[in-house]
Amino acid sequence: MDRNTLFVKTLEDIENRMKSKDGYEILLISGLLRKLLLDGTPLIHQVNKDRKLKIRFNVNDRMPPTGDPSLIFWAMEDGFDPDTSVPHLSKPIETDLDEMLKKQIMIINGESITVQDLIKFLSNVSGAVHAGKAKNKKELVLEGVQKTLGIGGLPAGIRSILSISRVTIKGLEPLRVAISI
Repeated sequence: MDRNTLFVKTLEDIENRMKSKDGYEILLISGLLRKLLLDGTPLIHQVNKDRKLKIRFNVNDRMPPTGDPSLIFWAMEDGFDPDTSVPHLSKPIETDLDEMLKKQIMIINGESITVQDLIKFLSNVSGAVHAGKAKNKKELVLEGVQKTLGIGGLPAGIRSILSISRVTIKGLEPLRVAISI
């Protein structure tokens, strides 16, 4: 399969899985996001190499509460996507891929969790690609919160993948259109 078709099919696969209420189906989105955004040469870079489109992602620039030493857990959840954020907490900004991946989306027991951290954890530890073991503090706290905290019937991390997916799909739409022409 050529890279352009793989890219378009990967976006379609993510969109279809986003409609599911099944945690397993949603978990698998993180493996698809890893392929698109994180692997050695991410698929978006491969298909955009000749097109040279400026890929941008609209994210909510919401920050966690500060100055509260009792804060154990904070997550943006649906608020990562400005279109699904609570309006009075929405502060949309445009980012490139690296900036989006570095956006903080959770704090768990003092550990800052970024978009990239969550995608890697769900892909490499939780089983979207590999069923591995938590090896560092971030992975250990993510593993703990996956077991103990659910939002909307899904573990917090898996739930967060939905908003990351929406932001990703919208950001990559110009590239999908360019490929489809």
